[in-house]
Order: sequence, then C-alpha cells, then structure tokens
Amino acid sequence: MSFLKRLGYYLGGFSVGLIFLFFFFNGKRTQCSYAPEARVKKNIQTKIWVFEDAFYPIADTVMWFKNAEVHFAKSTIGKDSCNVYQMTFDTNSFSVENCTNTAYFRR
Repeated sequence: MSFLKRLGYYLGGFSVGLIFLFFFFNGKRTQCSYAPEARVKKNIQTKIWVFEDAFYPIADTVMWFKNAEVHFAKSTIGKDSCNVYQMTFDTNSFSVENCTNTAYFRR
C-alpha cells in the first residue's frame, strides 16, 4: 500500500474520531485531574467542609480553594485515618484534615 493511501486512511479515521469526540463531549464540563494536587483538591471538594471559629474570613470559599497550593512536604499523609494537608492561599496558610466524609479547615 502506498504512502498516500495510508495517509488518506489515517486522516479519514482521525477526522471521524474528532467529529465523534466533538459531538460526544459537546456541552459537557469534562476535565482531567491527574496531578497529585488536583486529585487532593477534588477529593476535598466532594466532602462536607467544617471551618474552625478562628478561620480566615474569605467570602468566596470555592474560588480561593481552587487557587490554593498544597505543600506535600509539610503534610501528614497515611499516619491516621485522616490525612492532614498544609495549604496556602496568597499569604494565608491553613491545614485541611481530610477524613472519610468531612474536611476540617484549621488555621
């Protein structure tokens, strides 16, 4: 089979696949979260959030949580039933105790 025929078959299949993906994922908010920080944040977002009384006064908690950074070197992971992650947002530092059903935010 010549190179031009193989290229034609490849481009034809590739274009059909792109059209299929376009219609299949059209209008859906699909996202990939393979990085460790993104997986931790996604796991915490699915839980019930409990804030301590002296926590930082932040108006839009979802927005600042998405922009927060997880510091794995300072975190305690795998020692108890709940992992404790150290996170920072701007100059504010806080810890999140990620338990089975609840995430506790502490200063």
